[in-house]
Amino acid sequence: MKPTVIFSAALALALAVSSAFAETAISEAQLQKFADAYRSIVTLSQEYAPKIKAAADAAAAEAINVEAQSKMVAAVQSAGLSKEEYQGIATQLRNDPELLKKVNAILQKAAAPQ
Repeated sequence: MKPTVIFSAALALALAVSSAFAETAISEAQLQKFADAYRSIVTLSQEYAPKIKAAADAAAAEAINVEAQSKMVAAVQSAGLSKEEYQGIATQLRNDPELLKKVNAILQKAAAPQ
């Protein structure tokens, strides 16, 4: 069975519940880092989805998926967060509409033409 989309990897990374990151106040700087990491993950997802879909077999698709997940973790770390911090913020975003609005505002501001 060949995976057709890498978004599952991004969602798993973003939405996994992390016991290491308790729900706490999140600073604007942390939200900015999260948004930076999220943008990178979306880009990687868009890059790797066609590669996974075009893989010759399930083993090749899995190898590509593992590579993509590794790059996603590296992107999170490059943005200045640990995987656990990223997951914790993602978890809080699901439960806090105001926090989600703040992240969306950061993402929209970055996407606006300059």
